Amino acid sequence: MNNVNKNLEIALINPFNKKIVLRDFYSSTISKGNYNWPNIDLLCMSGILSKEFKTQIIDANTLGLSAEEIVTKINNQNLKGIIFSIGKSVLNDDYEFIKDIKSKIHPSVRIAVVGGVIYHDGLSEIKKNDFIDACILNFTTNDVLNFFLKNYENLNNVIYRKNNEIFATSIRMPDTNFVIPVPSHEDLPLSKYQISHGRTKPLTSVITSYGCPHKCSFCVSGRINFRYRNIDNIIEELDYLHSIGVKEIVFRDNIFGFHKKSCRTLLEKMIERKYKFSWVSDSRVDILDEEMIKLMSESGCHSLHFGIESASTETLKQYDKNLKDIGLIEKTIRLCKKFNILSVGYFILGLPGETRDDVDRTINYAIKLNLNFASFNLPIPILGTELRENSIKNEWMLDNVNEYDGSSSPLIVTDLLSQSDLLYFKNKAYKKFYFRLSYIFNSLLRIKTFFQLKMLIIESINLLLLRKNKR
Repeated sequence: MNNVNKNLEIALINPFNKKIVLRDFYSSTISKGNYNWPNIDLLCMSGILSKEFKTQIIDANTLGLSAEEIVTKINNQNLKGIIFSIGKSVLNDDYEFIKDIKSKIHPSVRIAVVGGVIYHDGLSEIKKNDFIDACILNFTTNDVLNFFLKNYENLNNVIYRKNNEIFATSIRMPDTNFVIPVPSHEDLPLSKYQISHGRTKPLTSVITSYGCPHKCSFCVSGRINFRYRNIDNIIEELDYLHSIGVKEIVFRDNIFGFHKKSCRTLLEKMIERKYKFSWVSDSRVDILDEEMIKLMSESGCHSLHFGIESASTETLKQYDKNLKDIGLIEKTIRLCKKFNILSVGYFILGLPGETRDDVDRTINYAIKLNLNFASFNLPIPILGTELRENSIKNEWMLDNVNEYDGSSSPLIVTDLLSQSDLLYFKNKAYKKFYFRLSYIFNSLLRIKTFFQLKMLIIESINLLLLRKNKR
């Protein structure tokens, strides 16, 4: 190792925006409430880069830092590179922010970007934007380190500019049982992150796997092959988080628990160490059994998120959800209740091919499941998905094909469901699910801390505002 590199600095920046933007793991969404978590892409790369460089993560979005304030923090003679996390939902804003910073620093500083639009269309983006020096296509491998070390011979997962030429290297997945050096969690304002149904703070993000083995055609994760992380390496990170006082963790896996053997080992080690973290993650109803859910609960899990999508088995089949037995949904949710884990269901209202009756059944199904929380979303033509390709082909997309924020208005319409239909059903879903007296009563009974009460009040206000804006 060349010790001179220890004096170099790489800044990793989550750009400022007036909205709370969740840009990590190749997705880009705007928070519908006040929920927010640390950017896992930047965290992972901070650990990898710290093997050779002095790094700093700056969450300008959460801290509300302007470009000028960022430059004041990072502009020194040792600065060699900046990595920005960018999101398609706010891409123009992100690019303006990057260009503003670039204009204020030394021209030799190399600018790299990471994000979903980069993973799926990096070559086009670097060609169109001469302020970009590199596109990072994988945040879990050593390639980002090799790029800044100028080790081009062993480079994968990077599209880069050198001497006014653009070079595209091959995409290579991390090894199974991959390792990530402990990220620089301490750089982030961990006490400022929170989730709607969370229990406490400080909060941070961790991954135990990368990608997803399933191929749902509306989801970008299915285009990324699944790999699981080394258990001892995860425990090393959790030990560190425990030592700095982290109390809540969002496991940012696309599908937590898919590799059952390694997941079971991880949960057992967490229980043995008595961390007392509370934690949440996304998973699937058809991969969890009673033994696994019991271990999750004992290790601190208080909420699990499930992509349920639709009550229509035909819709699930059409969009490759690959759920062989829809009865597993109710079974898994019952098991979660048995072990005091809150269940959160994600639904997509009005996927192409669905009718008004289909959407109505999905709303009623969400209520029947007796979920603790439900998120009702309109179809979003995410770059890199089959849904986007079919939406363009069949002319389902509205005028602005580059729009990615479906939280306020529909992006896809068909002959079966109009724009006004979709807005009506989304408003109806939230009203019907959250404004039931039984739901309100049970929500109040769950409150055990002031933090939970505060989050309930905040998210209730957000729901009321959502209804008002949809009228």
